[in-house]
Amino acid sequence: MKNLLITLIMFFSITTYSQSTSWIPIVIEEGKDTEYLAFEKNWMSINEALIDAGYRTGWSVWKRTPKEGDDGWAQYYVVVGNNDEKNLSQNEWPSFMQKALGKSQRVISKMIDGSGIIAEARTLQLSWVGGTVYAGESIKPGDKMYFHYMTKKNDDFENLELNVWKPIAEEQIVDGIRKFWGLAEVTSKSENFPGDASHVAFNIMNGDTFSQTQNSTAEFDFSTMQLMGLMQESREMLDAEELTCIYIIN
Repeated sequence: MKNLLITLIMFFSITTYSQSTSWIPIVIEEGKDTEYLAFEKNWMSINEALIDAGYRTGWSVWKRTPKEGDDGWAQYYVVVGNNDEKNLSQNEWPSFMQKALGKSQRVISKMIDGSGIIAEARTLQLSWVGGTVYAGESIKPGDKMYFHYMTKKNDDFENLELNVWKPIAEEQIVDGIRKFWGLAEVTSKSENFPGDASHVAFNIMNGDTFSQTQNSTAEFDFSTMQLMGLMQESREMLDAEELTCIYIIN
């Protein structure tokens, strides 16, 4: 079941009634990359146990490729697939983690303490809107993913994305350029999340083809060009961000 979910797409809600996704941009303290990755390695063990027990559907950590002048942006992103029908209560957490890690509560508390490492976590809750099939091997460390923060400007936004852009992305899958495109809605966000993004769009490509598709002009027919214009008018879209997979539970 885990492999099926991750192969199809691990970030999103496949069944919106029982699953949601936590998208967590992480800002770390300066020079704390090594400590942060060790911290997440501990959480990987915990999340493996949570997935095996049915509390979560997936977990991964991604490193953002920095850009010039982007101080203050998150350096890492954690993606958590939640099973909203099965939750651990606050009282159940200590015993569950002790069993999962096989260590004392004191040791576990130290292992999962991010103080002095994590400066800020800016959580979004996402729900699945739609997308293509996932065409390719399961994601592994080193693989790339690209995302755009989007803010819808009118009620046509989602329909235009699904009926104009999705078929283009599907053609790119057939042509071997792309593995996946998907759109998620932001259902809630922490108060410290900057900006007014209402959606997040995700792209997974075959090889280094994303920049090619970004910088080239496809030969669309007149009708498609008109629809593309309406789609662009229906939302504001920030530049793409590149992420590299560091940890993932398959």
